[in-house]
Amino acid sequence: MTSARFLRLAIPAAAGPALLAVALQGAPALWYTGIVYAGSLFASAVLSLWVAAIYRSHLKRAFLYLTGYFFTYGLITTPLVTVFLARSLGDNFLTVLLAWQIVSYSMLLLACVNITRAIGLGRLSRTGNIVVAALSLVALGLVLSALPLFLEQYPSNSGAAIVLLVVRIFDMAVMLMMVPVILLYVQNARTTYQESTSFAVIATGIVASLELVYFYEVARGQSIAAIAAQEFQKGSLLDALYIFSFLVVVAGLYAHRKHQDWSLRAVEDVLAF
Repeated sequence: MTSARFLRLAIPAAAGPALLAVALQGAPALWYTGIVYAGSLFASAVLSLWVAAIYRSHLKRAFLYLTGYFFTYGLITTPLVTVFLARSLGDNFLTVLLAWQIVSYSMLLLACVNITRAIGLGRLSRTGNIVVAALSLVALGLVLSALPLFLEQYPSNSGAAIVLLVVRIFDMAVMLMMVPVILLYVQNARTTYQESTSFAVIATGIVASLELVYFYEVARGQSIAAIAAQEFQKGSLLDALYIFSFLVVVAGLYAHRKHQDWSLRAVEDVLAF
């Protein structure tokens, strides 16, 4: 087994649980998506901790921060936790939710910083610069597209309006920080003959899980609030996309951790032959 072969098998297989979410409706959909959302994120936290054990210094800290990110993200996506906090905190729920998001995203950003330190700062290729420039324009457009709804909601529900806008800005910032890290990591890994595919899969899955709702918003022509009320954890295409991206991260982390074992086994097989 190799990382590339495992990912070629695991990524298409992740479509199965994702498509099952579309087939479910009502209470079964809420039950299934809630378990798979949280379960895949908690699994990612455990796998990140497992990956951290094989590294030292910056990469070790990077995967420890990813562990914290996946764990806190998993908690807030657990329906029982969300309902408990909403009932317990009342009017303060949105403030706590925003603070929770900031803490979670801070760990993700710190992971990016440590990965950058590990691989060293470098210059992106021409293609990389074009990709980052294009994504910067996309991010700006997605933020600006939210301003009309923000101005409309602010007078009547300022707390929710601020939370939605701040979370969107954070999501765009994470994307713009992670994509150059992915590109630099892949460039560096290729030049030093190191494994890069599994890391790219991990990072791509994380970015997708954060950004896909905004592209879905554009495609549907509805606000995120309306989409959340109508489709989130209700057996929808959006649920399927989230589940797929979460499971891709799980597959990438497992492949990343097993890469050295599989490589060593392949060498042993060659020597034994």
